[in-house]
Amino acid sequence: MMERSCSAIDDGLDLLETVFSWTVKDVLNENLCKHKVRKIPQTFLSITDYLNSFIPSLVEETRSDLSSSLKCVSKAPFCEISSVELERSRSFIPAKNLFYQIAVNRTNSDEDGKYEPEVGDLIAFTDLKPKNVDDLNRSKRSYHIGYVHGIKETIDRISILSSKSFDMDIQFSLTSSSAPKLYAKSSKNAQKLYAFCLLNLTTNVRIWKALKLQLEGSSLSMMRKVLQADSKNGEICRLCFSGEKDSATYSKVKNIVLSQNLNESQKDAVLNCVTSRECQHNDTVKLIWGPPGTGKTKTVASLLFSLLELKVRTLTCAPTNTAVLEVAARLHNLVKESLEFDIGFGDIVVFGNKSRMKVDCYRGLSDVFLDYRVNNLLKCSGWKHSLESMIKLLEYPEEQYDSYKREEENSVKSLEEFAMQKYFSEKNDDPLTLELLKDFTSITEQYLLYKDEKKKSIKTLDQFFIERFRSNTEQIEKNLGTLRMHLPTSLVPLAEIKKIPIALDLLRSLENSLCKAKLKQTSGGCEEGESIVDFLRRLSIKKEECLIKLRSLSQTILLPNIRDKYEMAKFCLMRARLIFCTASSSTKLFEDGMTPVEFLVIDEAAQLKECESTIPLQLPGLHHVILIGDERQLPAVVKSQVSEEAEYGRSLFERLVSLGYKKHLLNVQYRMHPSISLFPNKEFYEEQLSDAPFVREIDYNRRFLEGKMYASYSFINIAKGKEQKPGRGHGWKNMAEAAAVCKIIESLENEFLRSKKKVSIGIISPYNGQVSEIQERIKHQNLVSDPNFSVSVRSVDGFQGGEEDIIIISTVRSNGNGNIGFLDNRQRANVALTRARHCLWILGNEKTLSSSDSLWRNLVNDAKERECFHKADDDKKLAMAIECEALLIELLDESETPFKKLSLGGPSRTTATTFSRGSFRGRPRAPRW
Repeated sequence: MMERSCSAIDDGLDLLETVFSWTVKDVLNENLCKHKVRKIPQTFLSITDYLNSFIPSLVEETRSDLSSSLKCVSKAPFCEISSVELERSRSFIPAKNLFYQIAVNRTNSDEDGKYEPEVGDLIAFTDLKPKNVDDLNRSKRSYHIGYVHGIKETIDRISILSSKSFDMDIQFSLTSSSAPKLYAKSSKNAQKLYAFCLLNLTTNVRIWKALKLQLEGSSLSMMRKVLQADSKNGEICRLCFSGEKDSATYSKVKNIVLSQNLNESQKDAVLNCVTSRECQHNDTVKLIWGPPGTGKTKTVASLLFSLLELKVRTLTCAPTNTAVLEVAARLHNLVKESLEFDIGFGDIVVFGNKSRMKVDCYRGLSDVFLDYRVNNLLKCSGWKHSLESMIKLLEYPEEQYDSYKREEENSVKSLEEFAMQKYFSEKNDDPLTLELLKDFTSITEQYLLYKDEKKKSIKTLDQFFIERFRSNTEQIEKNLGTLRMHLPTSLVPLAEIKKIPIALDLLRSLENSLCKAKLKQTSGGCEEGESIVDFLRRLSIKKEECLIKLRSLSQTILLPNIRDKYEMAKFCLMRARLIFCTASSSTKLFEDGMTPVEFLVIDEAAQLKECESTIPLQLPGLHHVILIGDERQLPAVVKSQVSEEAEYGRSLFERLVSLGYKKHLLNVQYRMHPSISLFPNKEFYEEQLSDAPFVREIDYNRRFLEGKMYASYSFINIAKGKEQKPGRGHGWKNMAEAAAVCKIIESLENEFLRSKKKVSIGIISPYNGQVSEIQERIKHQNLVSDPNFSVSVRSVDGFQGGEEDIIIISTVRSNGNGNIGFLDNRQRANVALTRARHCLWILGNEKTLSSSDSLWRNLVNDAKERECFHKADDDKKLAMAIECEALLIELLDESETPFKKLSLGGPSRTTATTFSRGSFRGRPRAPRW
């Protein structure tokens, strides 16, 4: 079946045609769009002005993404194409739009079949496996790409929009079929055609459609709210409230919030946002400011739980699948813990790409994931039949038995039917007439035996009742369990939901009573001679109670008879109260007939490009928007320098803050030991944050290594480090700091093996070159394989939102002029310095950092004032590791001279690095994860 969500691809053709018009040279040209890109302003004169301001940067960012992919095309996933044919159904589209259907060769060879195209993929076609970007643009074949816009699973065909006609650059074989196959592999020696995946353009196409106002039924009311500054936004409407606490909603939500164990700032944020719906004439935009460790996710979950209780249809978005699943998992746990909500999760739904979201990694989220829900509900298509069958069985067991008996008797074949079946099954090669068959007495004898066996096989009333009862019970339990879990409460009233477990208990009780009565299926009665009719009469009260519940469920549960997956998915989305997806995926809610959304909640809002937030902002029926984030942490990733200078990565959250929008600050941090939170609180948050009581307790002050250097907070000066940049695109690294990090990890491992105390360690560096260097070294350290000892090495961007017991930061830069490059980025520094729970150890060159006019100078000075500044030489093992690394670097530098190459045999860098990794423990050890 074609993916229907992609049927509106035609609206995004103008973006695709722009991409198709580029040559390889255009894509690689960093200045191609520079003259069109302008800095995105903070305020706008009109909606048209607002939306158009993002378009040049979107095009440039698309070019930059494609450029990066082309440079790495040799590593791109690929598949072999077995055939290409014109898509006849697209005949009404202008000739310049070339739609084709391709088939993928799904052989199990080692080389082919590694890549399964997905909707939105931009793919490059070539007859060889390119080693570099130039191979895509040879003289015999010009640059040829395509866009996957649909998958036809039933016929194993992939629909694509091509940048050019296939017959322009390849010799095709034509077939006699009605739709000519322009390419069809016919033999081993035939010319091959490959498709290489470059990138997925789904999000870019969706943003383009939002900026071009091509989303079906879009509303612009909330867009107008964010164009200009509104100093009164966020304040309580005096026309609707004589006082906030007079609101009926406020009182109801307050009772909900009190049970969530929130601090005062969290309570205020939730109450202020939820009570805004009491205002009937003013749409609102609210901002919740969540610095690191302040319980942002918990606050969002409590907010959504309150909206669920109030039956407010709400969409919750986030920039990434991971962020969506984190908040959905927190809400799921909150709902599950509530006794009142022990009724299923039908009002909550999460949707998105199943393979990318990895829902199975989150316990319980299969209860709310759309794909699972659709499959489960489709299995319940016969739920009402099994329910009514049980009702009839309990009410009229004898009539049901008579009906069954008649069916069995009517199923007995006549002599002619039996003879024909018997004869043709044994001698179907020599047909005879029916008259001849009648002469065979053996057939008659066999028929009499058949009739006798058939008669004996008819069950007694008791046998029939027990078998039918158990079969119906089993099916009802499955169906009602699924309906209870997955149907929205709008289709199953709360009172009826509560009847489901009662009805199931009554059925089980009746079944247990049957077992106790020891009814014998072979004799047709129980040991005491009690029949089924007598048995039901004796248990009439329990039977009637069960029937009342079953009749009520049959009449009140409203599950439409839907057999199509797409229609069932739309049905679930229309009926859900709380919906979770990425901002980009919210385009699914613009389909015709979709129920309007009243509240929009955007989590991690400071990481979402403003242009992407324009998608959910256009949802029809939207009246209230809540943005949760922290503009002082990392923004959205932007690859193009041109787009970055235009502030394309700026979020709506950040822009509104700059315009003076009121923020509700979450002011209690629950993550960091006070000695860790002290500097970031002062440097980034004007000392507005306080430490939660439990992080100030003595037990939270955990020590993992001996010595002041390894207290909760310290700066470790690596004076003998040397910054290196091996080549273009590799990033800076510092071998001495890498060696120091690995020595500290070795000490932590030894301490763990001694104490067996659980510990998680995070190693952060702003530079990918240093991240790769440390990762390689740690592989060769052969760390202990134990779930209670974990080491994670990532860039700052990769650690956003994460936390560990110990964080080790490698700042890398080490020079005499105080040049620290993008290490100076305050948002990146904020993230790095706020990931640790118990210990934060910062490795760096004090002289370099102090010479820079940056926050790192402040950090070094602060560490000295607090007596948290230490020299690496103070730890003998650490000093020796750094000294060995410095000597090694010196030897490597000298080995570049002809003399050294002769005298030392020209040791390679790889050999030297391997030696240094194993030298601290006597010998290299094999890598093990």
